[in-house]
Amino acid sequence: MATTIKPLIGVKVLEFGGLAPVPHCGLILSDFGAEVTVIEKKGGGDVEQRLGRGKKFIHANLKSKEDLMEIRKQCLKTDVILDPYRPGVLEKLGLDPVELLKENKGLVVCRLTGYGQVGAMSQEAGHDINYTAITGLLPTIAGHNRNPPWPPANLLADFAGGGLTAAFGIVAALLNRANNGGKGCIIDASMTEGLAYLGTFITMYKDVDMLWNQPYASFSGDCPIYRSYETKDGKFMSVGSLEPRFNQILFDVLDTELTVGDVYEKPQEVVKELERIFKGKTRDEWTEIFKGKDACVAPVLDIHEAGDFPHNKMRETFTKDGTKWIPNPAPRLYTGDQFKALTTKSKL
Repeated sequence: MATTIKPLIGVKVLEFGGLAPVPHCGLILSDFGAEVTVIEKKGGGDVEQRLGRGKKFIHANLKSKEDLMEIRKQCLKTDVILDPYRPGVLEKLGLDPVELLKENKGLVVCRLTGYGQVGAMSQEAGHDINYTAITGLLPTIAGHNRNPPWPPANLLADFAGGGLTAAFGIVAALLNRANNGGKGCIIDASMTEGLAYLGTFITMYKDVDMLWNQPYASFSGDCPIYRSYETKDGKFMSVGSLEPRFNQILFDVLDTELTVGDVYEKPQEVVKELERIFKGKTRDEWTEIFKGKDACVAPVLDIHEAGDFPHNKMRETFTKDGTKWIPNPAPRLYTGDQFKALTTKSKL
């Protein structure tokens, strides 16, 4: 079921070796057809690079004039440069993007940093929790009235606001180049701003108390019908039955006398009742019971289980590599005929 359309075939990318966000961006470009070459520092870095699928690797001494001259030649022949450094580092290396653009007019230089190329914090070090913190989103993500706000895994700023957003910016820049006489550009990709943009829905609806700002609100983390419940075997089921029709299906399947009105009138009692019911069966038993019920209920899987889950297995969402389930590229691109064949087969 893997995508057969590789829209970035023919695009050459030069990725300077760095930490996770830039390699993730390069991985996305590679998965969708780009030819990605990574320039790694001789002697290696502090962290083992595991996001190298489909990439070529070369090693260079960035303190060597000869190696830097060779890298500069590569920059003048490539379509995209991925810059993982703090602002000003490329300039110090003699690889000023403004000057490179004068010689390679179609070049797209993506400069991916935590705080952006300019601003009071642009030269400061940071990590995902810091970038998430200054977007204003961390307290909301952590859940209502959580003190202190608990940080999420480093997916949001690093990979959603960073790698994925940068990849989109690059594709947009390449499209602009195609429509703009072959002119490239410089992308200032800030993980902080990428995440802030990702949070547009939260920002626009943050004043709606029933969604966020009170105990048992829809997305507060303790809403009776939008949370996880422990099962008999110590595992969990996720419940997202927010809309009344899904809520009613949930209660019908659970064979409880609770009503939709109870969710809002006596949420604590609903939580206690659902905790009691869900602990009566194992996670896998509940998964089978809710199969096809359209109640917005799904099992909470550990990362080592996800590839064996029937839906993921059917869609080939993951590929097994030793003991790990490695996510396959998404989204998938199909021709009309391929999509018709795919959907026809799924109905058989």
